[in-house]
Amino acid sequence: MTLLGKQIHLKGLTQKGKNRVREHGDRWTVLAETDHVLFSPDTQGPWLFIAPPGQNQNDKASRWIRAAGDSDFFVIVMDG
Repeated sequence: MTLLGKQIHLKGLTQKGKNRVREHGDRWTVLAETDHVLFSPDTQGPWLFIAPPGQNQNDKASRWIRAAGDSDFFVIVMDG
């Protein structure tokens, strides 16, 4: 199942994650998906490139997270 273009809900698990949610909100949009990222070659995906709604990939808030097992966030896929 692809999440491309879908809205997700983030719950911060670490201080870093909680700060991002506080700064940018808990609803984000998936802009890209991949199984591998260059900055973490040994960590299997899926990886999601996300940004707050209305933002794009060039916004400094955008980031890569793991769809499952991310160390900073718990990801909840929103219906619809």
